[in-house]
Amino acid sequence: MCDLLSELPWVSHPRSEEDDPDLPLPWAWAAAVRGDTDDSSPVSCQVLVVGGYGPDAGSSTEVLDLEASVSSTEFIHLFNLKKTAVAEPHSFGERSPRRQTDEKIIDGRRIAAALCHDVKTAARELQSKYGVTPGLAIIEVGNHNYGQLLDFSGLEPDGPEKLDEHKVNLSNYAELKARMAERCGMHVQILRFSETVTQARLIRIIQGLMEDESIHGILVELPLPQHLNEMEILQAIGPSKDVDGLAFANLGRLMIGGGYKSGAEPSSRPTVPMGVMELLLRSKVDLPGKHAVVLGRSSTVGAPIAALLTAHDCTVTTCHSQSVKVEEHIARADILVSCAGRPGFVRGAWLKPGAVIIDVGMNVVPEGGKGRIVGDVCFEEAVRVASKITPVPGGMGHISFAILLRNVLNLARSAAQLTRIGIGPTGHEMFRCADHLRFPDLGLKVPRVLLPRQGLDFTKWCVIACDQYTSQPEYWKAVKDIVKDAPSTLNLIFPEVYLGDAKGNQQIIRGIRDKMYEYDRDRILEPQHPGFVLIDRKTPHVSSRKGLLVALDLDMYSFEKGSQSLIRPTEKTIPERLPPRIAIREQSPLELPHILVLIDDPSKTVIEPLMARADTFPKLYDFDLMKGSGHLRGWHVAESAAVEGVVAALRSLASPENFRRRYEAAENQGVILFPVGDGNHSLATAKQCWENLKRKGADPETHPARHALVELVNIHDPGMTFEPIHRLVFNIDVDKALKDLQADVEKRGWGPLQMLTGTLATLRNKEKGVHYVEFRSQKRSGVLAIAHSPLVLEVATLTAWLDPYLAGHPSMSVDYVHGEEVIAEKTAEAASNLAFLFPIMDKNDLVKTVVKEGVLPRKTFSMGAADEKRFYFECQRIVPEFTFFKSDFFRRGSVSVPLSER
Repeated sequence: MCDLLSELPWVSHPRSEEDDPDLPLPWAWAAAVRGDTDDSSPVSCQVLVVGGYGPDAGSSTEVLDLEASVSSTEFIHLFNLKKTAVAEPHSFGERSPRRQTDEKIIDGRRIAAALCHDVKTAARELQSKYGVTPGLAIIEVGNHNYGQLLDFSGLEPDGPEKLDEHKVNLSNYAELKARMAERCGMHVQILRFSETVTQARLIRIIQGLMEDESIHGILVELPLPQHLNEMEILQAIGPSKDVDGLAFANLGRLMIGGGYKSGAEPSSRPTVPMGVMELLLRSKVDLPGKHAVVLGRSSTVGAPIAALLTAHDCTVTTCHSQSVKVEEHIARADILVSCAGRPGFVRGAWLKPGAVIIDVGMNVVPEGGKGRIVGDVCFEEAVRVASKITPVPGGMGHISFAILLRNVLNLARSAAQLTRIGIGPTGHEMFRCADHLRFPDLGLKVPRVLLPRQGLDFTKWCVIACDQYTSQPEYWKAVKDIVKDAPSTLNLIFPEVYLGDAKGNQQIIRGIRDKMYEYDRDRILEPQHPGFVLIDRKTPHVSSRKGLLVALDLDMYSFEKGSQSLIRPTEKTIPERLPPRIAIREQSPLELPHILVLIDDPSKTVIEPLMARADTFPKLYDFDLMKGSGHLRGWHVAESAAVEGVVAALRSLASPENFRRRYEAAENQGVILFPVGDGNHSLATAKQCWENLKRKGADPETHPARHALVELVNIHDPGMTFEPIHRLVFNIDVDKALKDLQADVEKRGWGPLQMLTGTLATLRNKEKGVHYVEFRSQKRSGVLAIAHSPLVLEVATLTAWLDPYLAGHPSMSVDYVHGEEVIAEKTAEAASNLAFLFPIMDKNDLVKTVVKEGVLPRKTFSMGAADEKRFYFECQRIVPEFTFFKSDFFRRGSVSVPLSER
């Protein structure tokens, strides 16, 4: 074994006493081999590779497992490949930059190592959980010299390091990819062909690999011999197995919004452009609003990089061989990405101070009869000016290879119907996302919400639910005065206080639709990574009410009488109230949720564990609500463990055995997991619109309108209070109505009905089983005591008389009121106004009552007072993303403003 180690001249590079202590060492290596063997016998061992750059030299370690079938010769060959692939210098000019420049270096090696670690972990998990091993096929034609890899075997301990040109066979480079992929938990096939192979045969081979379910990615080593049509061979690889991201379908999707359009994401993305973005984002470079210059316009590198930077809100200038005064463009660049292929082209004097430099160039220049690899940017000049810079080598090479391995992994995950790792529908994900975003058994989906961009006034953006303060137009006028011209959800909703004639309604609806398009066009709304939103709401009455924003499946919701659906209303749905809401939603590309859905979770297993670790989640917002309505905080819950914890807890609550035991339900009764609290008519509207879309042919598997955005709230949350919803009847003969009520109660056999003096608050000695309802008018007030109602709730008893009575008197109208302030005001205004007030119901009995008796009468209870209602903040698309571009809004060039005349 000592003989074997002695054959590795790069085993270590110790610092000598004469070395400058301020000059960090290049990569330091050490290897320790466990196992005994002759030079000719197979090696079964573990190898520890120790490396590190600059002040971190010797700090990174990696353990490689070698099979017994590896011979000594192969062992040394493997490490020569490892050495040449990894041990690269850090600069153009100085081979070891001094420490004062280290903080400027974007270390591609370190970022690539982190990526490869993620890939390896995810690949092992994919195999253990789902029995899927990512498979890569590498096609290699001929035995050409691929190019140059770096040879570190000629290090001189007492002098500057020299780079020798080291030509390797293409098979060695393909073999390196294969071995690295295998070390990341993948299986690899290398298919080698002579230079005389025909194009037809190669295409047949690719077609066979496309049909092989064990192969998830196909890679063709380039260049190909001249008699082969490179484009046709590459395009024979379908998008679903295109490791390099060069299939036209994948490249085309990348060019549309950077590949981040929902439903139009590419299967994979080119490695170099994605590597550039990975370096920028992992180095925490701020992108929105920055001026980026891309040198180069190739279809596989320059153009995709420009598209990706544009998608991240950069202002992008692309320079190419025909551009004039390139240095003037570069001088304005906050971010420079050079992929020109011209060594030392960009001079330090051209750069804007503080610019970020990503050097994609890999060029060979002669030096002392040998060659060394340099970038497009003159490093020793640029590093003095730039705030961050990638060295060449040591920047792009490793990260591109790590992206390639991630592409293989994600193609395997996509084939297994799982989410991608590291890149989601909204862009790069620096967290481990959940394997699934939809859970059909629960009717649950992890939503991809849109939030107002940072920098806006969130207090003005956020307004209360549209069905509040319907008798107080002065409230909404005050809201308009607060918002003024600022971006606000006030422009995206239709406050019910303004509902009027059809023509006026349509004008407001058109204004709402136009504002939605405008906010999307101007990036007022920004899509987030798929994830739940953990919410903490402080109200004027409670210090905290916890919630979780999710999306629920409308196919698992029904408001029909006798429904046994998993998602169902707690109160009666009035179909006549839906048409105005349907008219609004059918013309809207976005939905804004004010629906509160309950979960009966006495053990607090769903939301409360998330809140206990809220500080570990990214915070999305934290601000005061308008008009003294409290405070709102939100966190992004997207990581795999958190999502899976929520799903597991909900599945326990949805267990049929647990359901029957808790509610004494019959065997034929369906589980109710999500009873709808506030906003049932809004959810019913979403259901009707979705049914209409399905009748027209909408795809249930992909259409975004299938899932509605709601906030889950635990009934047992101390901040969740139930308030009665009172009835305020206008244009009624009070004396006549009370006599009719008494007669109706007696006729039903629920009497006697007594009229007591006082109020619900002052009434003493209430008898069990008697329903007490307070009434108030300008001249009369008191408490109605109904002795023998068979119904559970007082509101149900009164509704049994009131609804038919109103139907028989069309001149009358009713409003549903929270709190007593409005009642005091309105009953004092006119003698023809009559109010009925109800006692508070016990929230703990809600679900059991619905299971036993069915839905409650409409507007039975309110989850909190009016100023505790949900405020609009998050949005969700309910049309396919490209539908935005079909609107006549973009052709008209002007918008109408909702509520402008109100």
